[in-house]
Amino acid sequence: MSTERLAREQAFHDHTFANDTRTRVGRFYAVARSSDAFYQAELLRRCPGAAVLEYGCGRGSSAYALAAAGARSVLGIDISPVAIDLARVRAEREGVADATRFEVMDAEHLKVPDDEFDLCCGTSILHHLDLDQAFDEVARVLNPGGSALFYEPLGHNPAINLYRRATPSIRTEDEHPLLVEDLERARRRFAHVEMRYFHLTALAAAAAYGRAPFVPLLRGLEGFDRGLFRVVPKATRWAWVVVLSLSRPIADPGST
Repeated sequence: MSTERLAREQAFHDHTFANDTRTRVGRFYAVARSSDAFYQAELLRRCPGAAVLEYGCGRGSSAYALAAAGARSVLGIDISPVAIDLARVRAEREGVADATRFEVMDAEHLKVPDDEFDLCCGTSILHHLDLDQAFDEVARVLNPGGSALFYEPLGHNPAINLYRRATPSIRTEDEHPLLVEDLERARRRFAHVEMRYFHLTALAAAAAYGRAPFVPLLRGLEGFDRGLFRVVPKATRWAWVVVLSLSRPIADPGST
């Protein structure tokens, strides 16, 4: 990252992690339970025996579950020293400190060797980064049989973008929810790319959060969204979340 962008991102995330400023958007995170569950289940399926890099780990969002589920080792990296301190304390408390370590690190310039990890993962991290640099680094640190899994917001839905403009204090000025052309960048760097989309009409359930109709309404709208995405694939561009699975990095031109 540039020095200025690095400083802005670090200051914002130090404040966010120290003060837990995102509790106000809990109703939207409740809507996202199914996508988070899919992401977490896929991580746990891949992690036994794996050396894992959690990219932009925050307070260690997945590191503890990965360690407990049989990952050989987990390295969590984040730009926020506050987040890393909190992650180390929690690892001790949850009894997984021997299988985890947490380091302050710029995700665009990883201080780790080539071919180091079997699995790379991250939650809402790529949209804070220069994607070309991030994808190059992920490809570099994955071993030849490795894979990556990322959970990211998308940036095409006008209603979601209106909400984002109305709530600038809970996001950084440099973040950029992913667009179709950003996803295509992944196809240029990885030989195998899969995308699973979530939450279009299901977002309307947020209006019922905290009341009895919330759960059945959410389930019904999620079922509708799954059918819609299957029948009308172009509707996926209006989804809120994509889970991006990457594997088999394409070799650099001229490599042997």
